[in-house]
Amino acid sequence: MKPAYPKEFNYIKAKSLAEALEAVKTGAKPLAGGQSLSTLLKLRLTEVDTLVDIFELDELRYIERRGDSLALGALLVHNDVAMHKDVVEWAPALSKAAWMIADLQVRNRGTLGGSLAHADPAANYIPPLLALDASIRVRSLRGVRLIKMEEFVQGPYQTALKPDEIVEEVVVPKWDLQNTYVFKVRGASYPSLILAVAANLEDGVLKRSRLALGGYYTKPVVVDGIFDGGIVNKEALIKAVELLPEGEPYDDPHLSFEKKRRLLPTALARLAEGLLNPQWNLPTKDKVMKRRGREDNVVVINGRSFRVEGEPRLLLLDFLRRVGFVEVKRGCDEGKCGACTVLMDGKAVKSCTVFAPQAAGHVIETVKNLGGELHQVQKAFLEEFASQCGYCTHGFMMTVINYLGDVDPSAKDETLKLTVKNICRCTGYVNIIRAIRKAATLLAPREPS
Repeated sequence: MKPAYPKEFNYIKAKSLAEALEAVKTGAKPLAGGQSLSTLLKLRLTEVDTLVDIFELDELRYIERRGDSLALGALLVHNDVAMHKDVVEWAPALSKAAWMIADLQVRNRGTLGGSLAHADPAANYIPPLLALDASIRVRSLRGVRLIKMEEFVQGPYQTALKPDEIVEEVVVPKWDLQNTYVFKVRGASYPSLILAVAANLEDGVLKRSRLALGGYYTKPVVVDGIFDGGIVNKEALIKAVELLPEGEPYDDPHLSFEKKRRLLPTALARLAEGLLNPQWNLPTKDKVMKRRGREDNVVVINGRSFRVEGEPRLLLLDFLRRVGFVEVKRGCDEGKCGACTVLMDGKAVKSCTVFAPQAAGHVIETVKNLGGELHQVQKAFLEEFASQCGYCTHGFMMTVINYLGDVDPSAKDETLKLTVKNICRCTGYVNIIRAIRKAATLLAPREPS
């Protein structure tokens, strides 16, 4: 298969926010997680002259409580938003939306600010942030602006950002009740409907309620006061459908607008159920991982050092294979299948969505770095006959190692479905699921006898 490559571009890895702002002032395009941008560039649906890589700017990676608001740094990756205890406690609607983003590898690299700046009509974050009445702080060398979420998104892939501005922070107010409901057609990366609601309570009565809807029109919408002074019941939900503003219908590749229209009342009922009976059964954490690498042009692969050479558009996948790590396989080339997954600083990433210069200063591991003896994940895959033809196996195993180590060591059904979504071309998923569960058992700490 002929690799997909972007047109040539220049590459800058910013060492500070000031350096990044200087670059965008002169026309560079910010590269945050790059999970959407890298694919768009490879498919040549867009092109850039210069990319300025801001992913390693840890000064934009924080979670802070400030009075009645929660401040989220723009470079928090989706897994931080999904799992951090402060976000789960303060903005569970946002955390739930983050859990529904793509898969583990995308959530390890994609960022909150990058998703907002991209402004996909079906982006997970926009409806909950609209319902929560969030504000977006953007910065340029000219200064800082605070933009209400309703004003920030102006249309499909259109925002209020000026060419020299970078998303710096998201500010989320506190609400008494909130929830998000995401509907995906099986196998889809992007949702077809995203609904979010937030409300405050006064003497048991809903006050200042807000309902937001994404994936329905080409621009997400929000309705203020939709449940004020009442309760959320069947009549209120019917009224909510009637009060939605008109917009340009959005037919996505998986679901037509007409089907979405028929599905909407059921989706609203699910949203309301979660609002009135909130439960959180997903794992949490209390740390934000820093991502800044060494300041050199060397990548360490399975313990060996290699100088990163070649054009900036060279994919990490092709660099790895070029220097001999051919166990990393090329699959879809669009960041969907996961066959090319490796560990980057211990986190699973799809090497077809990372440019080689982005890996400089970091540590990459392939399956051959799992030790002289079989790793427990390898053992489980062999014992459960989960390899099939073997083409996808490397990517599966690297993803599972990260999943069991950092997300859910017990491999519960819900987290497994939300997290490990690699594609097996032989459709041998039953054995793969058995292998993942066996690996969880093999890796579990043993009680002293």
